[in-house]
Amino acid sequence: MASYKKLSGEIDQETSARRLHGAPTYDKWRRDDLYHLAAQKGIKNRANMSNEELVAALRQTQSGGGSKAG
Repeated sequence: MASYKKLSGEIDQETSARRLHGAPTYDKWRRDDLYHLAAQKGIKNRANMSNEELVAALRQTQSGGGSKAG
């Protein structure tokens, strides 16, 4: 069954934009997975980051922010 949002044309713009641009949604990832990906991306100070901070840092590297200093 289709959801009301889909039927009414209401769409979460942030989610849609991420899907269009192929950016992964890290919000539901486990910390171990976030940490491992942060290590692959070379994000410094990742051991001291919370899940939210890891997500923000990964999104920043995804968008080309490039600030890996921690």
